Amino acid sequence: MMTKELKDESIKGTSGLKIYVIEGLQVVRVGLISILKEHPEFQVVGDAGTTNEALEQMVQAEPDIVTIEPFLTGGGGVEAITRILQTFPDIKVIVLTHSDKRSDFVKAMRVGARAYLLKSLESDELINSIRLVAGGRAVVYASKAAKLFDGPSNPGNDHEYQDESDCLTNREKEILWLVAQGASNKEVASQCYVSHTTVKAHLRRISEKLDVKNRTEAVAIALAKGYLTSP
Repeated sequence: MMTKELKDESIKGTSGLKIYVIEGLQVVRVGLISILKEHPEFQVVGDAGTTNEALEQMVQAEPDIVTIEPFLTGGGGVEAITRILQTFPDIKVIVLTHSDKRSDFVKAMRVGARAYLLKSLESDELINSIRLVAGGRAVVYASKAAKLFDGPSNPGNDHEYQDESDCLTNREKEILWLVAQGASNKEVASQCYVSHTTVKAHLRRISEKLDVKNRTEAVAIALAKGYLTSP
């Protein structure tokens, strides 16, 4: 679970952050927009029920962040995330979904989502997640996504991630767990009582072991392998 310090954190530079909402259920979409509009730092620049509709509007809207529910009928699945990032590579994608399936999580994070949040999370957690993503973090709210951390995936579903030869050390798991909660390198160093340089070295080794390019993908693969469990 995210620490109070992280929950209270305010990321600088998010003033006027432009957000586009993609959600197939209108009642959910309206509710989400209402929550976002309560915060002056955010500007909702558009919304749509489908990815096709959104892509047309986003050319003019130029959002910084997109929230999307890809796993409902018409949501487009992870292919929708891929389409968004291929068209707008600088946009940060937040998945806000009903799905607590590990396979959905892994696929979404691997194609480039920066956060995976369940719709059961509290509004303040949503707002803080957006701030963290805007500040360059990857976020998973484990307290609302317990199934994602409940042991390893079914090898039949995630066979490509099942090579146990590259398993992580306990310290590496601890560091990656904190990263999954949105912690910066500095915050990880503080909580693990190590230097910032040591954290960077651990993250570099984690990336090498898991054969990934960034911390977001590292979290996805580590979860798929069952390396991360809720403390």
